[in-house]
Amino acid sequence: MKTRYIHPVATKEELVEHEQLLIRESIRLLSRGLEPEKAIREMLHLLSELLGLNRGRVVLPEGQKGELAIRIAYGLTQDQMERGKYRIGEGITGRVMQSGEVLIVQDIDNEPAYLARAVDRSVLPEGTVSFIALPIMVDRVVAGVLGVHRLRSRQRSLGADLQILHTVAELMGQIFKINQLIEKRTASLKEENRSLRTALQQKALSKSNWGIIGEAPQLISALDQLEQVAGTEATVLLLGESGTGKELFARALHLQSPRRDKPFVKVNCAAIPETLFEAELFGHEKGAFTGASQQRIGRFEQANGGTLFLDEIGDLPLPVQVKLLRVLQEHVIERLGGRGEIAVDVRIVAATHQDMMALVRAGRFRLDLYYRLNVIPIRLPALRERPGDIKLLVRHFVSQLNQRHQRNILIMPQGLSGLVSYPWPGNIRQLYNVLERIILLSRGDEIDEATVDYALITEAQGQPIEALPAPVASRQPLPVAESSHPVVRGHQAIAVDDREQIHAALVQHGGNKSRTAKALNLTLRQLNYRIEILGIAVPSKKPANL
Repeated sequence: MKTRYIHPVATKEELVEHEQLLIRESIRLLSRGLEPEKAIREMLHLLSELLGLNRGRVVLPEGQKGELAIRIAYGLTQDQMERGKYRIGEGITGRVMQSGEVLIVQDIDNEPAYLARAVDRSVLPEGTVSFIALPIMVDRVVAGVLGVHRLRSRQRSLGADLQILHTVAELMGQIFKINQLIEKRTASLKEENRSLRTALQQKALSKSNWGIIGEAPQLISALDQLEQVAGTEATVLLLGESGTGKELFARALHLQSPRRDKPFVKVNCAAIPETLFEAELFGHEKGAFTGASQQRIGRFEQANGGTLFLDEIGDLPLPVQVKLLRVLQEHVIERLGGRGEIAVDVRIVAATHQDMMALVRAGRFRLDLYYRLNVIPIRLPALRERPGDIKLLVRHFVSQLNQRHQRNILIMPQGLSGLVSYPWPGNIRQLYNVLERIILLSRGDEIDEATVDYALITEAQGQPIEALPAPVASRQPLPVAESSHPVVRGHQAIAVDDREQIHAALVQHGGNKSRTAKALNLTLRQLNYRIEILGIAVPSKKPANL
């Protein structure tokens, strides 16, 4: 590689100008925010072109064994750079890295410590060649070594060259420091982004896997509380009406906890006869009572290491409440008919739809047990509190049911509106049941408003359904004698203000629903649906005039 030297007859003014130009260009490189290697190599280029300090190289630590290597250079071939490897304390470069002091070799031919490892002496100019090595400092720590060759026959003094080299080494140190800060901040941001992305993915995937569907603020709040306490051992009490998904939440809590690989055992306290409660929860020994022909492990032992979900805890008999309190306090049980205590490690998640304090005041539930269970109460919202989630739930359940029953049912927008406006006293469980009924009994693949209305009215009245009506598009037109109104009218949203209007029309037509429906431009099904939803009292029909 050809290197241009300063003209030997350069004036003093020209040398000063070259020096100033080098400093200005080096500072400009620093301010441009270039990659460290690119900026430093350009500085080495300037040292060679402007001041004749040739074959500049920057040696940096490599690996974990204290090895050094030429990482950036100008005027060296790739092969020469690869040969330039040193150990701490070895040669001139290794000593500078070790001591942090400047070393000047006046004549490389007369200095045994100068190894000539990277550049053979034969390729250097004839005459006396010097070598200068300076430490590159970052926060008062030696980060690398700057080395250059210098010809002795020069117009510039050694002191002037040392001064400019000190300045360049300081600027290189600043470049390394800025790069370290950028790398540290970038690594921090990447880790933060990775953590956030992982958390969001886990959150989305976990909730999807739990089957908990919805975006209502009350639901998200309950899920956030669940995730906060999932990793603890705290007892959780799930509060909410029947059908709000308490078992689903209890399973989600278990899956998010460190106990996820251990058993999840459910006990429905409302479904167990009082006489069998103790044996069900704590187990029994052979011969403990009539019919106990063999030993039986109770639910607490089955759930050992995992989670025990006590659903409808408000129905727990008082005698069993005493024993449950002891288990929560001492973490031991006794089988019915047994003589020894058995240690159990179980996390309790309880659930109820009842007012627990009302049960306490009525003497049906122990206050001390209530306090033991009510460590972390989480209230689950009813479906009527989250109407915006009904569409999401309908789509989710219809997809599930279509796969299960090999159907291809589609709920039309008008039918979906009817499902959204229904108050759902039975919550999510009732919604699922109605959708399953619609999918199993529907005659076509598209479910319209009239079909949904029919299913909801019969649901509200508790009537059996033999088969749902066919969709409007496939029905034969019915004869209409008294009116030209269509049998199926456009969807009309239900409002509380409709109550007075409907009641007045019923009174006007003597309780005759058919005439009232025609007057209000509704189908009979739509009228019955509104009467049921709005709780309208239907006046008795007037006797016909004789």
